[in-house]
Amino acid sequence: MARSWFSSCGDRARSAWRIGAAGVVASALLATPLAAQTGAARPGSASGPGESLLEQAAAAERDLRIGAAVDRLYQLLIEHPGTPDAAAARLRLARLLALSGQLPQAILQCQLLRDELPPGDPQREEALALSTVLQRRLRAGRAPAAPYFGVTEPVAARGVQAMDEPRAILFESEARFLLHDEGAGRVYRAGPESGGVLPAPPEPTAIATAPGGTLFVAGKTGLVTVPAGRTSQLTATWGGRARQLKKVRSMAALPDGSLLVIDRDYQGLLRCQLAGAACAPWGPAGRHRVVRVGPTGWVYLLDDRGEVARVIDTAQRQIAVVGPIVGGAKFEKIVDIALDGSHGLYLLDSDAKCVCVVHFGLGPDGRIAPLLTAAAALPQQGDRALKNPSALGVSPSGSLYVAGKSSSRVVRFR
Repeated sequence: MARSWFSSCGDRARSAWRIGAAGVVASALLATPLAAQTGAARPGSASGPGESLLEQAAAAERDLRIGAAVDRLYQLLIEHPGTPDAAAARLRLARLLALSGQLPQAILQCQLLRDELPPGDPQREEALALSTVLQRRLRAGRAPAAPYFGVTEPVAARGVQAMDEPRAILFESEARFLLHDEGAGRVYRAGPESGGVLPAPPEPTAIATAPGGTLFVAGKTGLVTVPAGRTSQLTATWGGRARQLKKVRSMAALPDGSLLVIDRDYQGLLRCQLAGAACAPWGPAGRHRVVRVGPTGWVYLLDDRGEVARVIDTAQRQIAVVGPIVGGAKFEKIVDIALDGSHGLYLLDSDAKCVCVVHFGLGPDGRIAPLLTAAAALPQQGDRALKNPSALGVSPSGSLYVAGKSSSRVVRFR
């Protein structure tokens, strides 16, 4: 029987916010000069002579020298306003300022980019969505007793039939998402007005989307690329022999387009180069349940027991560990995780019947720490009931979608 967190998971999260480290970290950062927030430089962190300011900022961010990255981005905005690099710099700067606890400044960067770019520009739309995510976080910090999400409602997911065992929800836009129902053996594209079943190999086991929008569907007969319709076989070598991956459990695409794959037959994570469909061991060993990749390239791994999520960078260095206890909340059984556009991690606890919202903050020592921001209790009665939650996704603007086994509905928190 599932235990409740205090009187509810929401009460526990609000209490954790009031007494936890989140406010302490944010206050310390606001009082700390950016130059002091650089963290220790890592080997190979020096900038090359031909690197642009944007490339220098990206290299510093990869090394977690956040202050140095912010300095380069501000320099770029001052010296090269109105350029494509400046637009990319504002988005990157907004995320770094949010990581540093400076939410008003981060929101300002999104608003400035909105004013600089024409309607319909993809970066403008991304800035608007990111601003919405950050404003929700800002409100939660200023009024911890208030709910993180204001509305809970069923979603009109056209084209999705009664669900058997949903495993993943991935967003293509604010209103359209992909849903993988492993139990029914289907992959859906759903939206408020239209949707339907997508091409997939027999018995699909996992889905992932690449940065350009390509969908990958794994099944027992191989990996299908949608919409191209190509089928390839993923193979990896371990234990001295080559093996075909037929039990892919979870996938996520890195910024370079390669796939990170969890296969039930391998204890660890595999990186697959799609050009040759060859996979090699990558990242920490152990049994993993879910892999996701964030907008800045951080990799999030949920362990097989559903108790701990690890965050690593593309150099396979561990950035942070989340769980089994965060801010006074103890995870019971995390079955899925999702990410927003600003280092936000959402964890679906099927036993506690709620979703934990965790954000990461940069401490004065330059280390990244998880901060419990909120928890959303899943409705258990009425037309919004989700008694067997098994999959969740987060829209670009930070709305939370949850689907459950043997349910005909998707519930949205916004």
